[in-house]
Amino acid sequence: MIESLLPIALFAFSASITPGPNNLMIMSSGLNHGIYSSTPHLLGIWLGFPAMVVAIGLGLGTAFNHFPFLHEVIR
Repeated sequence: MIESLLPIALFAFSASITPGPNNLMIMSSGLNHGIYSSTPHLLGIWLGFPAMVVAIGLGLGTAFNHFPFLHEVIR
């Protein structure tokens, strides 16, 4: 457990400072609408992305492999 903590921490740090789609969207929203108006967007990113990672980690990816029509349902 402890031996995997450093790689996970390094990945989380590098993912948080690289300009990915979430970082670019929140930057653009902050510039166009201000910090206060962009707070719900930021909270959605903070809660939604980890929820997605946990769901996939708990086996939701297997469900998508077995039932490909689910991709169309959520699209």
